[in-house]
Amino acid sequence: TISVPGIDTSWMLTTDSCGGFRQSTYDSSVHYAVSLSTTWDKSKYYDCPSGYHWACTEEGRKIFRNDRSTGQYVYYNQCGWSEYTYRGAYRYHFRFRDSATTRAYKHAQRYDQYYIQYTSDTSSFAGVICIRD
Repeated sequence: TISVPGIDTSWMLTTDSCGGFRQSTYDSSVHYAVSLSTTWDKSKYYDCPSGYHWACTEEGRKIFRNDRSTGQYVYYNQCGWSEYTYRGAYRYHFRFRDSATTRAYKHAQRYDQYYIQYTSDTSSFAGVICIRD
């Protein structure tokens, strides 16, 4: 990722075959940014790369609106991952900016267009959902 003053993407894992920033096959404005840590810090702000912002739950609800079982998974078996695992770490919750309140997330093994889901679990953190500005 490109370094921009005021944007800190040092939290991101960038070594998978997608550079830790996989574009959705359902909506090209959506990218999934992968975290180095597998523990979600609810109080942390996770910057998206320049030109993107960390999506809120309402944005996710408008984009991810169906339960079709077709297409590609969010990150499961994508970009060099083996199922949910990359380099020995298990990840499946991609979080929204307001997930600490809404509990919303995208599951790594759901199809790109699939509805968002809800849990307050802080483990198995995969990263965040970014939307092009």
